[in-house]
Amino acid sequence: MPPAALNSLPLSLPPPRPSRRHAALAATAAVLAVHLLLLGQAGTAPGSDRRQAAAPPMQVRHIVVPAAKKAANQAANDATNAATTESTTEARPTAAPAVAPRPGSVPPPRKHAAAERRPAPPATPAPPAPGGTPLPAYAAHLPPPMTLHYSVRQGGATSQALLRWQPAGDRYRLTLERSGQAALGSDSQGRLGAAGLAPERYVESRRGREQRAVNFQHEAGRITFSGPQLQYPLLPGAQDRLSWMLQLPAVLEADATLRAPGDEVLIFVAGAGGDGQVWTFTVQGLHDLEAPAGPMAGALHLRRAAARPYDTQVDVWLDPARHHLPVRMLMQFPPAAGGTDWALEQLGAP
Repeated sequence: MPPAALNSLPLSLPPPRPSRRHAALAATAAVLAVHLLLLGQAGTAPGSDRRQAAAPPMQVRHIVVPAAKKAANQAANDATNAATTESTTEARPTAAPAVAPRPGSVPPPRKHAAAERRPAPPATPAPPAPGGTPLPAYAAHLPPPMTLHYSVRQGGATSQALLRWQPAGDRYRLTLERSGQAALGSDSQGRLGAAGLAPERYVESRRGREQRAVNFQHEAGRITFSGPQLQYPLLPGAQDRLSWMLQLPAVLEADATLRAPGDEVLIFVAGAGGDGQVWTFTVQGLHDLEAPAGPMAGALHLRRAAARPYDTQVDVWLDPARHHLPVRMLMQFPPAAGGTDWALEQLGAP
């Protein structure tokens, strides 16, 4: 080769072209790497997700109380997140109280919600009658105007008491005056009807001065007091601590079917101290009495037993020959307070 031709040759050789075999091998390796990556993800992530998703149902099935606690906290705080929502949703099928919660644990959410929906108890403490049954409606046959003279023994002292019964048209007034050092008085006024006495105001006094009162508000349907800030529903036939002494005889005078032993007469009685309760008078039978005016045969004995430790027990004997008026009343107060024994001496003009 001539020298001029050698000088015209390129100083470096071009890189060799890759062969087709090498290119195929490289492509195969890339495909295998991608497949291995995909197989690795398929073998780990889904199984891990399944184990995590299955954990909450296992917890709900085997640990009922914590699941209920979560739901209760969610309802109380009104705050939700994804984990709490999922736990609550999973817990619903087993949250029914098939297993009672342990003492001291949080109650199931449904039971808690039902307790919140339960209406509040009434403010008035007096029930309509024992067992919640309505009070019976009694007919009444009242006596004519008169004054009843009683001797009252309390402890070792004896005093006199005058019970004046003054009906006039559709109204009445019943007063009680006791002599002695205490000089206690009571005054009941109200309306008259087929059901007997319907008191409107009852007043207790000492030495002629009003001390406290009970107001029977018929239009408003409630009983209120001058002292205690209490009120009771005005039940049919409700009486005060004085008017029951005429109402009970009037009921028994009107209805002979209530006079057998074991029969009961229910009367709601309110006192000026804020007390109000259904008094249940139970017929004890017919008994003979030794009264100041002489022996009396066949007095109808009824008893109001004390329903609570500090209630007054009342025993009353009624005279069937004289409008079933009380010829004797024995009132036994709590042990420390003693009691009073009333005995009828005579009936007089009003």
